[in-house]
Amino acid sequence: MSLLRPDLNDLPAYRRPPEPKDGVRLHLNEAPTDWPPAARAALLERLARLSFHRYPERQGELTERLRHRLGAPEGGLLLGPSSGALLDLVAMAGLSPGESVAIPEPGFSLYPLLIRRHGGRVHPVPMGEGWPLAPWLEALGARQIWLTIPNNPTGAWISQRELEPFFEAAAARPEPPLVVLDEAYAEFAPATHRLAVDRFPNVLLLRTFSKALASAAWRLGYLIGDPALVGRLAALQLPYSLPAASLEALDVALDFAGDFEAALRPLPERRERLAAALPTHQAAPSEANFLYLKPDPAAPLEAAGLKVRRLPGAGAARVTVGNEAAAARVAEALGGRLPPAAPRKRRRLLVLDIDGVLIDAGRSFMEAVARALADLRPSLPWSDDTYRAFKRLGGFNNAFRLAAGALALAEVHGDRDLRPILAAADGQGFPGLEARMAALEPEAQSHVQRHYADTIRLEAPLVSLGELRAIGWDLAILTGRPPEELELAWRVLGFRLPAVCDAGPHLRKPEPAGLLQLADAFRAEEVLFVGDTVDDARCLRAAAALRPELAWRFAAVGEDRTRFAAPEDVQFASLRDLLPMMTEEPA
Repeated sequence: MSLLRPDLNDLPAYRRPPEPKDGVRLHLNEAPTDWPPAARAALLERLARLSFHRYPERQGELTERLRHRLGAPEGGLLLGPSSGALLDLVAMAGLSPGESVAIPEPGFSLYPLLIRRHGGRVHPVPMGEGWPLAPWLEALGARQIWLTIPNNPTGAWISQRELEPFFEAAAARPEPPLVVLDEAYAEFAPATHRLAVDRFPNVLLLRTFSKALASAAWRLGYLIGDPALVGRLAALQLPYSLPAASLEALDVALDFAGDFEAALRPLPERRERLAAALPTHQAAPSEANFLYLKPDPAAPLEAAGLKVRRLPGAGAARVTVGNEAAAARVAEALGGRLPPAAPRKRRRLLVLDIDGVLIDAGRSFMEAVARALADLRPSLPWSDDTYRAFKRLGGFNNAFRLAAGALALAEVHGDRDLRPILAAADGQGFPGLEARMAALEPEAQSHVQRHYADTIRLEAPLVSLGELRAIGWDLAILTGRPPEELELAWRVLGFRLPAVCDAGPHLRKPEPAGLLQLADAFRAEEVLFVGDTVDDARCLRAAAALRPELAWRFAAVGEDRTRFAAPEDVQFASLRDLLPMMTEEPA
């Protein structure tokens, strides 16, 4: 009689592949540099004061800090002792014996072990050296699908736009599979898939701090997803599973996030120089911090004192792109010469509100709200000036909430002119009416949307896609419109851009989550947000406080701009007036 599961009898334990005892470490895809001295000193000071005899109690606090930085909803982020441990939770929670998990082939060597140990079946999806979509569409019948983007060991990457048909096909199935996006190497790619999480509740995003914060030694990772799903996974996590020292390391590393980011930013350009500098070896297109080289370069590299990951059977090896000196040694050992670094362009992102910035929509929403209030409370005095007073107050960027706010105030103050009440609020809003406004909003939304289907004819675009693309920045949308009204905006504009809309409370301006998600998705270093309301301005300032290592700017446009613009903001009558200034700015 077996005391353990018989299906695990042939499952080998993880063993590191054979490697030279000595040499430069280019075999484990570690960060190119260690912690900066100031961060190391700060952490050592913390550790000197740490009580070793007490259980670690800061996981909740650090989870919240990270959740706010990443723009996740409450309960939507889980910290874990490495991304591999979190993936183990996903397999434990989601697999019954015999159910399959689709994984890339070639892929991360840990995946089959995690699947087998929970009784699952491995469904390999052939990838070659690229990122073909068709075989993944054929794998949608699997219980779970684990996508590594960029892939390991090849470095192959796929964009959000190219992967969109897969997400939509997965979500449309009667029983959608759980899709895990493993973005262990997201920091080295042109963009991340951060925006997929809020759009598709069957998607989990998995990341590690091993590269992003040069913290492989601390074994920390996190996942982001729908709070209901994340909550189920959190219930399976063992208590006190994150060591106190690791939690302190994360806290300190986030304080020095700008220093870690500065060390990572040059690596993609170095990777491309190294790939082009090898006369006798071919590098597969990579968006990670490593190269997949053929023919197998392990022998000459190891002879030169460089440890690399051999890939038996593939005729290839995976070589980490280390610091500048290490990359130069790789090139020299393989008969080439690493060219000098070229000037690097900053990743610059222009984020645009829709109404009042891209579309002249004021009249259409004013009219829709006025008609909705006439339906719901016909005796309430209402005017365009009352609508504008709500907008100036802040917190009423969404037309449904604005209409609900008017109804709630009327219940308290009667059918009277609301403008003096709004002026007396002095930017503080009406916290005592929040619950009542939330209760009234669904009915207000129904009426506003019904009338908006007619008043949308009053809208017109203010700029063209060609004018926007001419500035040479990445482009994205952050709007207070809900998803269904965002679809209507695309019809008015005649084009689409990557967008975050009012799809949940955490994404409603002035909450900064939408801006933070877009900065993450585009790997932006500089963000300029163009808005026409006080909520837009507050959103930008809140995002800047959470991620101060990025360069944030706000551009106030519209007739009300002087009311909410700060001295450091730029001001223009319209987006079209702003664009020439951006074209002239050096990158």
